[in-house]
Amino acid sequence: MKKLKIGILITSIVFALSSLSINKDVKNNIIEYSYANKSNINSNLIQAAAVSNSKEWLKHIGIVKLYDGRYIIVMHNINEKDILDTIREIEENQGYEEPKDIEIIKPIDRTTVNEDFELEDINQNNNVTVNDPGYKYEWYIPYTQADKAWSLINQKREVKVAVLDTGVDYTHPDLTSKVDVENGYNFVDNSYDTMDDNGHGTHISGIISAQANNGIGLAGIVGNLDVKILPVKVLDESGYGDTVNIVKGIIYAADSGADIINLSLGVQAKSELIAKAIEYAKSKGVFVVAAAGNDNENSDNFSPAGDGAFTVAAMNYNYRKAYFSDYGNSIKVAAPGVQILSTVPGGYEAWDGTSMAAPVVSGIAAMLKAENPQLSPSQIEDILDSTATDIMYQGRDQESGYGLVNAYNAIKKVKEIENQ
Repeated sequence: MKKLKIGILITSIVFALSSLSINKDVKNNIIEYSYANKSNINSNLIQAAAVSNSKEWLKHIGIVKLYDGRYIIVMHNINEKDILDTIREIEENQGYEEPKDIEIIKPIDRTTVNEDFELEDINQNNNVTVNDPGYKYEWYIPYTQADKAWSLINQKREVKVAVLDTGVDYTHPDLTSKVDVENGYNFVDNSYDTMDDNGHGTHISGIISAQANNGIGLAGIVGNLDVKILPVKVLDESGYGDTVNIVKGIIYAADSGADIINLSLGVQAKSELIAKAIEYAKSKGVFVVAAAGNDNENSDNFSPAGDGAFTVAAMNYNYRKAYFSDYGNSIKVAAPGVQILSTVPGGYEAWDGTSMAAPVVSGIAAMLKAENPQLSPSQIEDILDSTATDIMYQGRDQESGYGLVNAYNAIKKVKEIENQ
């Protein structure tokens, strides 16, 4: 019965579209789209060819082109009016703000790796628990004791991490099953194609959730847990955007069921719009993580690092601040941020930057939500703060916050809370 109803709906849509000014080739090559073949189609999406806004009830219908030249009809839940209404409410509460330019927190260094994933100066992880060849070089996993935490977790439901960035290469072999393509959105082109045309967003996504135990590439910090990336493209191919699109992306992610939002982007100025959007996301139960920045400066007056997000600094192998990492009172914890191996379009690279440290924490936060979906943003923050391993200076400091994030200790604390 359900499939019949879908077929009737599609027939009605195709009939309605025939009266619209859409390319003849598109209309002649529309194919049926049902839940049964959705996963197969996701890996083949390349572009949103046309979206009709001519009738109210059609505004969320997209026609998406496949690699083989055929087209599918996709229903989307994006509601631009609701997003703009929320932004308008934010502006009315704090006064009008001119849009500011914002960009990815660019990696300080990038190292391409070949098939053997050999990297210099990295202490290999000999505690091999997965069969991915690059895993032995993912030093950030044992340093945060994420691998020790995996076996403790009794996952209750799927967890979604929204990556607000340059998009995600959802065709990458280590990410094909880990990206929620159908619910992502591209605020740069106002389309439903979230393909990464820069590489930064794909690197962030792999750190969090690259497919573990598939015999290729590497493993995300969440291991085999069911953690999906929600791709929200807010930055263009050069890694640039503006604060308005960031705000749209935060609101969209919060309203689309994201549990965690990762912001590896920034501007050296304050944005009340971003601060209010982060507050909005937190009010919806979303934990928001931000990278501190790579300028070796105080991040307290930067957005989004100083805007109420859980801000992460970068540390090196010696448990010291990475030389480039920003600091300040806004820093909550530190995470590995040097020679971080992850996915990029076409392969794998090791990058340096606080952009890499932030998703380490986003992934660990996702692990906490997998164990206990009822945790609020403030509870997650308290758990991560109180279980961090103190490094650099005794007690909280401006370079490492409460210390090195510790997934194993954090999961143990979640279990203690559950048993109370």
